Amino acid sequence: MTPYKATLASPCKLNLTLDVGTPRRDDFHEIDSLVVLLSPSDELTVTVKPGPRLVKLILKDRRPDAVAIEPVPKGVENLAHKAAQLALDTLAPGKEIQVWITLAKRLPVQAGLGAGSCNAATVLRAVGEALGSSPEALLPLGAQLGSDVALFLAPLLPLSAGGGGLVRLRGRGERIEPVALTLPKLYGVLARPAIGVPTGPAYALLDALAGRTPGNATERLLAGESLLSALSNDFEAAVLPAYPAVAAVHTALTDAGALRALLCGSGSSVFGLARDRAHARELVKTLAGKVAWLKLVESL
Repeated sequence: MTPYKATLASPCKLNLTLDVGTPRRDDFHEIDSLVVLLSPSDELTVTVKPGPRLVKLILKDRRPDAVAIEPVPKGVENLAHKAAQLALDTLAPGKEIQVWITLAKRLPVQAGLGAGSCNAATVLRAVGEALGSSPEALLPLGAQLGSDVALFLAPLLPLSAGGGGLVRLRGRGERIEPVALTLPKLYGVLARPAIGVPTGPAYALLDALAGRTPGNATERLLAGESLLSALSNDFEAAVLPAYPAVAAVHTALTDAGALRALLCGSGSSVFGLARDRAHARELVKTLAGKVAWLKLVESL
């Protein structure tokens, strides 16, 4: 094979809507969510070349100390490593090929941003390209690795015209489809406290809410409701009361003048919607030094 090397951005995601159903028989939850990708990124350099069969991950932790308290899995426990191993085993079984990954980690973990899932999808894309695999062959591999991974593989596929970068997730998140809904470019900030929110406990908190009714924000936004009024995340009702530090960031964004503060995924990051880039800069200035991690962001 021809040696392959690429340095790739690995962005994060924002659930504009996140409607969460009750637990299924397999203990997953049925979700319905509209998602866009955001500009802050990790960076991965992936090298695929002939040689004794191996996968090697080199982690360079670039996160600020305030959000580096949750460790990033290293070696075989890292989802990027698992993605490379799965791709080799599936696409090049028995061949003497090695994959080297250097991961510059800038995005926080346990933040609801899907950063680890995007790392995995980025590695799948790179190894798939190196081995001459079709994009369609990568989607089943993404679903094996995690519910969010397929989302970050979606841009590879010519799913339909007019999607404009907006993707709808259903099932447990592995069913993806572009949406022919035109949204303006989004600007805002991502803010995160010095704590993470593990996904499993967040779902347990949500299931424990008495009389909870799954939201319908996705259908409302698709039916023409304005973005500002349709922004919604079912996890807010469970996570904000249970994690005061996350609730404090949510309040701080609102007090700083964000058009809407929205919990990211199951937390702990919170998105603050701005009118435009200048307004987003104002939010950054107002909140600088008041939250553990803060980034000006825009939709891709």
